[in-house]
Amino acid sequence: MDRHAADNKYFHQDFHISGDRGLAYAGEKWGDAGVKDYLERFTLSWYATLINEIKTKGLTALQNHLKKIYAIEEAPDALHMVRTENELDVKIDYCPGVTYMRSAGHVPSIWYKELTSTVNKIIAEKSGIGFEMIFYEPETGRTNYKFFINEKTENE
Repeated sequence: MDRHAADNKYFHQDFHISGDRGLAYAGEKWGDAGVKDYLERFTLSWYATLINEIKTKGLTALQNHLKKIYAIEEAPDALHMVRTENELDVKIDYCPGVTYMRSAGHVPSIWYKELTSTVNKIIAEKSGIGFEMIFYEPETGRTNYKFFINEKTENE
């Protein structure tokens, strides 16, 4: 029998706890600015391909990316998107990362929400589109945000 690592299902639930601990460390040591700086560096590296794809394919790239992520997280039921020509409105019923952390007895840090707000803001800024965080509920990770294209973001 030949087995390869790629044959195994990729599922990274414990990454959420490790990532949150890293955010908490940065927040406790360097404050909010340190968390945002860390997340900006992370975003520019980890999401470089997505940023370039958004520049060429627009909101379709974001929509496909989010569908893929929530499928990987085995939580496609949590994701709701409404797409118009110039806007992608995203509603998340629950964050699979928050759900897992709480089930494992880990309470997400006050900085965990920045994985949604700061990371998406940076992706949008570097892609030349707009981003607005409408709300975020820390207990469940329920959130609503939108990406948009308008004359202002197109001409910047």
